[in-house]
Order: sequence, then C-alpha cells, then structure tokens
Amino acid sequence: MADFDTALAAWLDRAGKIAANPLSIDPRGKKYIRIVDHMSNGQDTVFCFIDKATGNVLFAAGWKAPTKHSPVRGNIWTVGEEGVDKYGAHYIK
Repeated sequence: MADFDTALAAWLDRAGKIAANPLSIDPRGKKYIRIVDHMSNGQDTVFCFIDKATGNVLFAAGWKAPTKHSPVRGNIWTVGEEGVDKYGAHYIK
C-alpha cells in the first residue's frame, strides 16, 4: 500500500485533470491539508481540504477550514472517486 504522500500526489494529479485551474498543496494545517486553486485572474481560492488522518476530501467553509459535520466528498485512497469537479469538492444538494 502506498504511503499518504504518494496517495496524495496521485490524487492531486487526477484532480488536476478535472479542475479548471492549476492546483497545489498547502500542508501547513495541523489536521487538514488545504488544496489551493490558482485561478487565471491571479487569485487563489480553496479547492477543497484533505483530512490528514483519513484522506477524506472535504468541502471548504472558507480559507481556514472545511465545513463542520459535512459529508465526505471522496477519498485520496479511492481511485475514480476523487470527490471533486472542476470547481472544487462536490456540492451535495
């Protein structure tokens, strides 16, 4: 089984092919990794968050954290269920 960093890099590669803009990893959080969307107008926005403990893809509430008690959108360990579309983590209606 691949380690977390390898799985995250593979997920980022797959998500980058789905995303409308280039993505990067901001790993500075204690609990979550912020995935940053570099928009063509020069602004950076949060694409989604990744839970460091589980690899779950979470919807962003803002720049600093995912939404609380939000359903999991996907997981970095599951190929084909990235949990994102071209704008970020799937929105659940």
